[in-house]
Amino acid sequence: MSFDKDLALGGFAHGELYNEARPSYPQAAIDHFVRTFGLDARSHALDLGAGTGIFTRQLLAHVGRITAVEPSHSMRATFTAQTPGVEILDGSDVKIPLEDGSVDVVFVAQAFHWFEPTQALAEIRRVLVAGGGLGLMWNERDTEVQWIRQLNRAMLWDERQPYDAEIDYGSIIAAGPFDHIEKSTFHHEDHLTHNQVVQRVLTTSYITLMDAAQRESLVADVLGVLHPLSDPVAMPYVTNIFTAFAEGVVPH
Repeated sequence: MSFDKDLALGGFAHGELYNEARPSYPQAAIDHFVRTFGLDARSHALDLGAGTGIFTRQLLAHVGRITAVEPSHSMRATFTAQTPGVEILDGSDVKIPLEDGSVDVVFVAQAFHWFEPTQALAEIRRVLVAGGGLGLMWNERDTEVQWIRQLNRAMLWDERQPYDAEIDYGSIIAAGPFDHIEKSTFHHEDHLTHNQVVQRVLTTSYITLMDAAQRESLVADVLGVLHPLSDPVAMPYVTNIFTAFAEGVVPH
């Protein structure tokens, strides 16, 4: 798994745009987490790599307490503005500023591909209670749809993609102190105007680091893909999630 911390941090310096443009997660995926981990008003969850709080806010109704950890100052600032009452701390995948055994479940939404997996999984296990849960989640554009494949080409995704959807994250988790690993997949759509699609594209980490001329050229190519499509357009997603439990403990 490749890791570029400069890209991970520098590419997410525009928290407000990210918060406005990025998709939320399907309710079916949230419900699956709730059932799998038995979440209720007694549960303390950690949202690691919380970004601007998109997932955090969806989780709020299902747990008693959430602590968020995020290394980007811009993301933390937007999180605080958008998610009042939830504590967000400066930290990372390998330096979580929480006590040992202090949370019931750790979630990582759209961020684990930035982590150093061996160290991160050990650090996640450190802050979990015995029998605690781990939930990883990614929204990915559905490349079974032709115009999405065209969009990815316009975005230079295959050339620059910040993570590989084909990585076997189940095996990576299994190499750490976790077992009872399961993968689940959910499909959903966002209905977006062409301008909203462009704004979403512009939140992609490597695109935010392009100079103005490069971004202008890329946006023109994206608009070329969108031009023959309806406006708004249904943007299809596949949401992949992995659940696991602290090694050696049978889940409830």
